[in-house]
Amino acid sequence: MNETKCFVTGTAICLPERVVANDDLSDTLGIEPERVFKSSGIRRRRWANTGVTTSSLGARALQQALTDAAVAPSEIDYLILGTMTPDRFIPGSAPAVQKAAGLSEIPCLDIRAACCNCLYALQLSAALIKSRVARKVAICLSEIQSRYLDLSVKSATLSMLFGDGASVLIVSADWRPQALELVDVMLATDGSFSDDLGIRCPGTEFGTVESHEAAANRSDYLPRMNGQSVILQASRRMVAAARTVLDRNQIEAREVRWIVPHQANANLLAQVARGLGCANGEVINVLEDFGNTSSASMGIALDVLRRSGKITPGDHLLLPAFGAGFTWGAALCRA
Repeated sequence: MNETKCFVTGTAICLPERVVANDDLSDTLGIEPERVFKSSGIRRRRWANTGVTTSSLGARALQQALTDAAVAPSEIDYLILGTMTPDRFIPGSAPAVQKAAGLSEIPCLDIRAACCNCLYALQLSAALIKSRVARKVAICLSEIQSRYLDLSVKSATLSMLFGDGASVLIVSADWRPQALELVDVMLATDGSFSDDLGIRCPGTEFGTVESHEAAANRSDYLPRMNGQSVILQASRRMVAAARTVLDRNQIEAREVRWIVPHQANANLLAQVARGLGCANGEVINVLEDFGNTSSASMGIALDVLRRSGKITPGDHLLLPAFGAGFTWGAALCRA
């Protein structure tokens, strides 16, 4: 029996209406607009208005992706939502997306692998399809990070990076025109760096809003990043993961046409491209307009590329990512 293949048959994005340019943040963060662009490649990002939820952004993107894939809501067998900014602490936000998008009473799962959520969801989708648990899986990647940011001078270099948005990928066992075959996904994690990127509270390790320890340290509720550790590990790990995926599929770096990375910052993207040595590959960069949208970023970049009409049959796409945990990996797709 032939192995079941998996295809990305539809994509879509949903972005908040509010555009926040570097000029809008310069006084609050005490940082010059051009310095933000020079250090990150970001000129503007989208931030959600009050009342907009993570699930509402995700559901709107999902409805558009279903149209793009020519799939009815009733045909989706499984929903995976990747987010670090859920609507509620409990329950997960996948059920809210399921209801808003009009899906059937299917399994709905939240995953929390930060900027690697797209890769984890792709690997899970492939497993579900190849084991015949599902035939069509919706991957929803949605973040509203703006509400967690510390908009002060001391947090300027971190808070300037992040934007809000959602992206969706429809993964199917059925090929259709313009589909991308999911060839392979490689993932890895090293929990030694768990405190170098993320938010500590609320949780059982550092406390909750009711505990004295947590209440006394507001910084535990705000994003934290060891920038030197992150950039060093990210550049190495993303390149290593991409090479592993290429090697085990006997693909040369020069055969890669498109590199679609997690959109962290422009300097990291440049380092990864140099490290891979993909002379013929074009790096997709949407940072200038959208910033770092964490879970949603890879899906946004992929959707922008698909809608550009530049992908041709036979093209190889390499999707590397790195996120809090630390966790990292890469996926290989073929048009």
